[in-house]
Amino acid sequence: MMLRCQTIIFSMLLSFGVQALETITTEDKAAAVSGLNTLKSVGVSNPALSAGSYLQMILGLAFVVLLIFGLAWLLRRMNRLQSVIGGSMKMLGGLSLGQRERALLIQVGETQMLLGVAPGSVRTLHVFDKPVVTATNAPVGDSFADKLNAVLKQKKGS
Repeated sequence: MMLRCQTIIFSMLLSFGVQALETITTEDKAAAVSGLNTLKSVGVSNPALSAGSYLQMILGLAFVVLLIFGLAWLLRRMNRLQSVIGGSMKMLGGLSLGQRERALLIQVGETQMLLGVAPGSVRTLHVFDKPVVTATNAPVGDSFADKLNAVLKQKKGS
């Protein structure tokens, strides 16, 4: 990722340098070709972009990128707060089953469901008669994977 950013920045700087060199007037080019002036005397009278312009452009780009990341973080946080405050539908936990597959424990009202989520599909794996996870029986250190294994072991036993 960092290499891509460095490559993009380097290519932008290179293209701006080429643009600055192209601002040489046609008279200066003709004089240089005819041998009247040496290459040292041929210069750019008004550079297209100065160092201040480069700095302003890079700082502006960094500000926009940071603003995008900040808004994405804020949106993600607001979504979590909404699910806690919102009421009837909550995600109690999740477990990654593969690169793009997950098992989620969802509570809708008083009903808890185990859902399988994959790209393009959501399937109900099991609807629990009794709540699996409650505030009283959920130890602080246990993870969702441990809770799911305990429930599945109970189902196998009965």
